[in-house]
Amino acid sequence: MSGLNKNLSLTAFTKFDKGQPGGKLSGGVYVVQINPENLSLSYDELPPNDDEPTSAAGAPISPKNAAYNKQTISIKFTIDNSGAIPNKPDKVRGRAGSSIKDSIDQLLKVTVKPTKASHSPPFVKLQWGKLMLVGKVFDLSIDYTYFNLQGDPIRADVSFTLVEEVDEVVISREFQSPDITRIITVKDGDSLIALSESSYDDPKYYLQIAAYNNLPSFRGLKIGSQIEIPPLEQ
Repeated sequence: MSGLNKNLSLTAFTKFDKGQPGGKLSGGVYVVQINPENLSLSYDELPPNDDEPTSAAGAPISPKNAAYNKQTISIKFTIDNSGAIPNKPDKVRGRAGSSIKDSIDQLLKVTVKPTKASHSPPFVKLQWGKLMLVGKVFDLSIDYTYFNLQGDPIRADVSFTLVEEVDEVVISREFQSPDITRIITVKDGDSLIALSESSYDDPKYYLQIAAYNNLPSFRGLKIGSQIEIPPLEQ
């Protein structure tokens, strides 16, 4: 586990280009005090190509990559300076029982506040152990649950979703990786031969795809069903 993030961290960037975030926001890091007990990861297919999905730079996503499954993380964690937790929340300098306002302000800076450089919310890199995803934060909610005698909040539950940012480089990197299994939703006109061609640049692997998915026939795929595209054995 050496070198891996023990606590989930959020890092803000002002731009996203060629599959990577850039322009790290000054002071734009937030480390959660208490790691979440669970994390929900979902995969949503990019919209059909006639809806012209675009990258962060505004470039259209090519028809070949319309089946890419964009990732979304839903997460919830607690910020607590009541004294019940040994370590203090990020950016809180006061003693136990003091306000968590500075920690909340830092979280908002890293996730949803527009930056001076782009006048839009930052791109956020979420890291926790081997998990890493870059995207934009949506639906951030802060539920204050405990206050001190002065009326300052000292505990809050935070939740948000992080929607993956993609461009042609991200998608190509996913498609070209030989050691992952991908899930594709069948569309009208799809066939195993076509999926083999688009996934491996070779139509000859359609029988392997059929066997991997326990399909009785390589013909007549059901629209809306999901097909797993296995990695090629080296």
